[in-house]
Amino acid sequence: MALDAVIFDIDGTLVDSNPAHVEAWVAAFARLGYRIAADRVSVEIGKGGDKLVPSILGRSADRKDGDALRDAQKDEFLRLASRTRLPVFPGAVELLHELKSRGIRTALATSSSGDQLDGLFRSAGTDFRELADESTSADDAEESKPAPDIVQAAVTRLGLAPTQCAMVGDTVFDAEACRGAGVACLGVRSGGNDVETLMRAGTRGVWRDTADLLEHLDDALAVAAPGAVAVDRALLERLMREALAAAREGLATGDAPIGAVLARGDGSVIGRGWNRMATGGVRTAHAEMAAFDDAGSRIPAGARDLLLVSTIEPCVMCTGAAMETAVDVIAYGLGAPADAGTGRVAPPRSPDNGMPRITGGILAGESRALLEEWMRVNGNPEQRPYVEQLLRSTS
Repeated sequence: MALDAVIFDIDGTLVDSNPAHVEAWVAAFARLGYRIAADRVSVEIGKGGDKLVPSILGRSADRKDGDALRDAQKDEFLRLASRTRLPVFPGAVELLHELKSRGIRTALATSSSGDQLDGLFRSAGTDFRELADESTSADDAEESKPAPDIVQAAVTRLGLAPTQCAMVGDTVFDAEACRGAGVACLGVRSGGNDVETLMRAGTRGVWRDTADLLEHLDDALAVAAPGAVAVDRALLERLMREALAAAREGLATGDAPIGAVLARGDGSVIGRGWNRMATGGVRTAHAEMAAFDDAGSRIPAGARDLLLVSTIEPCVMCTGAAMETAVDVIAYGLGAPADAGTGRVAPPRSPDNGMPRITGGILAGESRALLEEWMRVNGNPEQRPYVEQLLRSTS
């Protein structure tokens, strides 16, 4: 099985509660003297209050009234939930049962707080915490969506690698949080966002709602994880050790020791390479590009399950090449400086490309040790400033 767990957002995904959250925020703002239109609030739904208030009012107003606004919104939402029925979306309960029957674990990850969930589930008449294997809320995260914290908390609670999980969500903030956490995102339109909006944010596919997702579950799981085996920590570490071996070959030539391998979805390596920027005199001779060149015709036509594993976070050029090749997973050891890594690449709009699942920190210490050795032994002056910056940024 290529996927071991599915994480669910709740509001707008499992329960039709987004309109109630909008109404509660409008009332909360009014309570503290702010006239905010509902359509200004609705585009922010999916964020937690720590992000929503400063986005609408600015930082100074958040410092002044943010805590009071968040408390007021909670009160207003619980009041609304207590006097109305917030319906469960069709197929939501059945979807969790079906995943369980397939041996796929489930978890909840929401920007709502624990007491908001209590009120929500009382209103809905279904407590999804009793159906899921694990549950996390805003109480388990330092920052709310679109920060990846809550998704990472769910992955940790499940005891899995991010690449073993997918998430179902209804907002762009779910997709952004998944991108930051290395988790594939499956979108649903039940929260009010259209297909283009969700795809542009990085979802791998979009369905009408949980009932539609349940009906097309085999296709959805294949979109989330197209490989033949689950991309777990053991597989990533095995491939990283091969990338480290390639980096050592580069070290022997005097080049900065950065290595990469390209593998199929079953974990078999079809290409390997190391950085040749100094010895080859070509600025684009990155390890990842060398791995693509080495794979050549061994890259299967139409493949969407490739794994690119590099000792250093790929740059924009190499990430773009991975997207053009429809690489499923990018895994790296040591993170690159902020302006040189995968975070600068936006999700593609073309159906021929895809947004890879990106995860880091795989044997990062060994990648760092190779670079430190190179600095002591050689330290080519042209590459040295970048390596110095990289080591400082990851210290």
